[in-house]
Amino acid sequence: MTTETEFMKTILQRQPQLGAFGFGVFDEYKKTKEQRAAELQRHRDEMLTSNSLKQFTSARDWLRRFDKIKRVNQSGTSYGLKHIAEKDIGYTPNGVFIAAAIAEGFIVKRDEDSPNALLNISTKAWR
Repeated sequence: MTTETEFMKTILQRQPQLGAFGFGVFDEYKKTKEQRAAELQRHRDEMLTSNSLKQFTSARDWLRRFDKIKRVNQSGTSYGLKHIAEKDIGYTPNGVFIAAAIAEGFIVKRDEDSPNALLNISTKAWR
């Protein structure tokens, strides 16, 4: 098992609501408990594919370029930041980007009930 796979499995174990979509599932309030569970499991399985693990490694490399600050940065969420990163690293699912931030030691706080996270990353990341 690769290091990336091990990291991802550990992150998924510690973050039971995290999947490729981010935290939770899309339109979760319009779905039954069973539908939500099945969709979340599909998103979690996606996190362990070889393509997602490559994206995870690229996102980790990109995130290492930026300093950690004391508190989560309110300038934007993981979703907006991953779009900035994609200019350098290519498409990356929100949840994979969040997992990369966790692996790199950033504070990751879910942004209320959204699938996105706030990170304690320097504002320079948005520039």
